[in-house]
Amino acid sequence: MKIIGLTGGIASGKNLIAEIFAKNGAAVFDADAEVHKLLESGKSTIQAVKKNFPESFVEQKIDRKILGKIVFGDAKKLQILEKILHPKVRKNYQEFLKSAREEKKKLAVLNIPLLLEVKGYKCDCIVAIIATKAVQKKRFLAREKNKNPDAKIFESEKKFAQIILKQISNSERKAKADFVIKNDGNRSDAVVQVKKILQKL
Repeated sequence: MKIIGLTGGIASGKNLIAEIFAKNGAAVFDADAEVHKLLESGKSTIQAVKKNFPESFVEQKIDRKILGKIVFGDAKKLQILEKILHPKVRKNYQEFLKSAREEKKKLAVLNIPLLLEVKGYKCDCIVAIIATKAVQKKRFLAREKNKNPDAKIFESEKKFAQIILKQISNSERKAKADFVIKNDGNRSDAVVQVKKILQKL
């Protein structure tokens, strides 16, 4: 089984590319989805978050928006949250690989936002998803507006700028990648590029 790691900046379209791989028979591990599950139903995770960030615990559950605001821009608090979440995500990742092998999958795709920034995830090859900064910003602002219609545009723009600063550049991604997908266009362009990668693999 070949393990493909997806890397891309904020709003570069990693979820779309992962979905196309899945439709072509790959097993997909989505780190963001795992974090959401842990914060919604992982008892030990919820207890640890409640203990460290009590203000995020509203009506007997973790409010992810509040938690995001607490840790965003505060490196120490973010580190505390990562220490709670990362070991559990890694454990789930190991279980994912085990079950993908048992299902005799030929490809496993890792959709992990900070794949190149965070160590501990082994891949046979890396696919870099590249979009121009203008396209990333447009997608990000639309996503933020969709999540919170009352969000002020300047706040979303500031958030985008802060996230971009924390991520490695597209040129660094390309240098570390085995394959590059340009994802400024439409879905059909992305499908063609994924299929070319699958043929080579």
